[in-house]
Amino acid sequence: MFVNRTIASLKSGVIASTLVAALFAVPSVSQAEIREMRLRAGTSQSDQHPDYLGFKKFAEIVSEKSGGKIKITVAPGATLGTDIQMQANLQAGTQDFMTTSPVTMAGQIPQVSILDLPYVFKTSEEYDKLMDGPVGAKFNELMAEKGWIGLGFTNNGFRETTSKVKPITKWEDFAGLKIRAIQNPMYLELFKTLGANPTPLPVSEIYTALETGTVEAQENPLPQIVFMRLFEVQKYLSLTNHSLNSVVLLMGKPSWNKLNDDEKKLITEAALEVTLYKRDLVKTKTANWLKAVQEAGVGVNEISPDERQRFAVKTNPIVEKFSAELGRDFSDFYFAELKKVRATSN
Repeated sequence: MFVNRTIASLKSGVIASTLVAALFAVPSVSQAEIREMRLRAGTSQSDQHPDYLGFKKFAEIVSEKSGGKIKITVAPGATLGTDIQMQANLQAGTQDFMTTSPVTMAGQIPQVSILDLPYVFKTSEEYDKLMDGPVGAKFNELMAEKGWIGLGFTNNGFRETTSKVKPITKWEDFAGLKIRAIQNPMYLELFKTLGANPTPLPVSEIYTALETGTVEAQENPLPQIVFMRLFEVQKYLSLTNHSLNSVVLLMGKPSWNKLNDDEKKLITEAALEVTLYKRDLVKTKTANWLKAVQEAGVGVNEISPDERQRFAVKTNPIVEKFSAELGRDFSDFYFAELKKVRATSN
């Protein structure tokens, strides 16, 4: 079964997550020990986005495993609020699940900013392996302290830059560009360092801001660019690959604490299964998303290896500054684990 493949894949790495440890310690689930319940999930992404598709798959798996006893409704398009609002909903127990970029949690967990530091990851596989080990376990601990249960880390590929005024071929092209940025100090400083004028906005406001001229550029991974139809209000897509769009599946701690051991095991199993499903989905669809942007008439340009290295050099002070601010013990641990991942991949 797919879940066996998932568990085998995760067990083959260095799994330190307390959730995974609990999964293998609890006896197999009996449907007779699962109660009837209705749970709510939300995402700020559209109903075509892989975050939503992954959630729908999660709901299907949970329903199947529970014999139809546990039903999860999934609300797309920020119906339940912005990412930050939904995070508060989970903490208050008024919403059960959400997907979000961990970087949006930086106001309460500053360490998550390290995941989006520029030009750190070479491939999405590096990220996946890193988060399946001690680093992912550490973030699960930090999130639990704030009222969130981390159920799995995925990503939506590298973040790219779109603009309605000019393509980006070198870092100097960001000079004076009015660009929407994530509501996070690291991203704001990143684009200021590149010479742009960043405006922090939630993802649900990007299209309107581009359409009205509040901003003239934005940066996001390909699925957001496609399924938010940003190509309708942008002329250029530059493959800057400046950071990886990390995603975490969260359950609110109040909701988690209402579950018995068998229900927790069921939710954890389903989350492990859908984590691999979502990772595979993004990898297989990336070429199609890029083609969709090109067919919409948007000019697409690569960044040469030499210019990408110049980007990395220019933004390295951001990496150094935020690594230091997050604490050297934490940052050294993070980069040491990344180094181990690369060593085992070579």
